[in-house]
Amino acid sequence: MVSETPTRRFRNPESIESERVTRAMLSGFLSRRGYAVESDERIRNGQTIVATDPDGEQLALRVRICWRRDRRSQESSLARTFSAAQLLANIGKDDWLVSLRKKIDRERSQGITHLLIVQNDDEHIVYAALVPLSDVLPIWIAQRDTSARLIAQGRLGRRKKNHAMNGVSPTLWLQDDRAPEVARELWNYPGVLDIARLKPASEASVSLSDEEANRAGFEDDTRYTPTDGDQRQEVERQIRERRGQQHFRDMLRERHGDSCLVTGCTILAVLEAAHIKPYRGENDNHPENGLLLRSDIHTLFDLDLLGIEPDRLQVELHPSLTQEYGNLAGTTLGCAPDRRPSHKALALRYAEFQRRLDRFTSR
Repeated sequence: MVSETPTRRFRNPESIESERVTRAMLSGFLSRRGYAVESDERIRNGQTIVATDPDGEQLALRVRICWRRDRRSQESSLARTFSAAQLLANIGKDDWLVSLRKKIDRERSQGITHLLIVQNDDEHIVYAALVPLSDVLPIWIAQRDTSARLIAQGRLGRRKKNHAMNGVSPTLWLQDDRAPEVARELWNYPGVLDIARLKPASEASVSLSDEEANRAGFEDDTRYTPTDGDQRQEVERQIRERRGQQHFRDMLRERHGDSCLVTGCTILAVLEAAHIKPYRGENDNHPENGLLLRSDIHTLFDLDLLGIEPDRLQVELHPSLTQEYGNLAGTTLGCAPDRRPSHKALALRYAEFQRRLDRFTSR
């Protein structure tokens, strides 16, 4: 009897969830660094973001998530030393250069201007390499040649595989502490920018103290009423970054418990305080204007890709989300009857969701 070798599972559920969360973080990450995000389109295993950079240039970014970040013993100096992203799953029958050129040409024909190569580590984006599409091939060649030289010189020990040629996948490296010269070819290339090094707007210019920013002062018997108009300047509004709104988040945790109101996720590290009516002043930090949401759900809600019908509290989805999030459609918001959010705030936000849906269906 011949025993069958079980198929190796390439990715575990934790890896897939980590990628989903990382992709959901990117619009907010870019916005806080001066990029005006116009669209964030996701398909299975892919993501394209269109944004205007701080200098007014419109960019179309194809996102690549780094596939490995080694995490050895916390006491080891070798902890977290690898970071690389595949440019192509398989070179097929072509050679490396022909295959990569074809891939770049396809991206260019779709209007892509840059790759955004991202490494997320413990809820922090530690690398976000913005690479002009025209520079991808020369950078890959430079990393390939540098890796080959180091291998030939015996400087990588017993390693014989070229960094740039990972199995059958052309790969760019952001970090390898055993061979820093390889990653240096990318970071030193003219035109490459690490957006993760840019200071968020809320850190660059803040005029409110943390104590003032977190002060709420609501009594239990008050009711939330949405108001029009900004009560603060735009730069002051940016101080309320997610998870920085600690008092608001704490009120929502006390009101709803430590679980996402849409998914039921109980991982506290990824739960965020979401405003129903977008923040315009301290009045909007009322607990009836808040939802405790998993980080990716928060982003979808902010982008009006996920709506909550105000009467039945049922979740509705933009058609572009049905493949990845279809299981959430029709679910009911997980709040107690006496802890319902403001109906008026939900109605205002649901109208925004409907407007985006109408624009999509009228194409």
